[in-house]
Amino acid sequence: MRSYAEAPLIDVSRAATRYPLTFRSTMSSASCSDTFSNSSVTLVHGMSRPIGAHFHVAHGLSNAMLFPAVTAFSVSGAVQRYAECARAYGVADPTTSDEIAAGRIVDALAELCDDLEVPTPKSYGIDHDTWTRLTPLMAQQAIASGSPANNPVLPSHDDIERIYADVYGSGRSS
Repeated sequence: MRSYAEAPLIDVSRAATRYPLTFRSTMSSASCSDTFSNSSVTLVHGMSRPIGAHFHVAHGLSNAMLFPAVTAFSVSGAVQRYAECARAYGVADPTTSDEIAAGRIVDALAELCDDLEVPTPKSYGIDHDTWTRLTPLMAQQAIASGSPANNPVLPSHDDIERIYADVYGSGRSS
């Protein structure tokens, strides 16, 4: 068994050129996720797992699909923390109120997903009727993962269903 240190280095420029959408969405999702949580995974990961299981969407990509909507849902539970992220990301300065800065990070994440051409579930080709039929089960599976319990705002089953419904054809990249 090879250790992590023995693993070959990845030529990032080659990967980005050969698999631009997958690479860019995965990298943006990974870096943003690290920014918002330095401990346990949160709602975005719990909601992402069922998308991968039912629709065979890569975990990083499904995280990116969900990230702006889940962040918008979560902001009220950690306004100062999201405001700090907005300042670090460069969309707010130290004089910007925490509330305004936190709103700007949500907008910036949606813009980033647009720039990276992160698809919505609809534009990815997921059938609307199947998505809608599976939404209650996906919400149940997201809660069962335990990840939503680490979120700044604890979502209900109905909250998760609403986020899935909003994300399906959010208009960002459809």
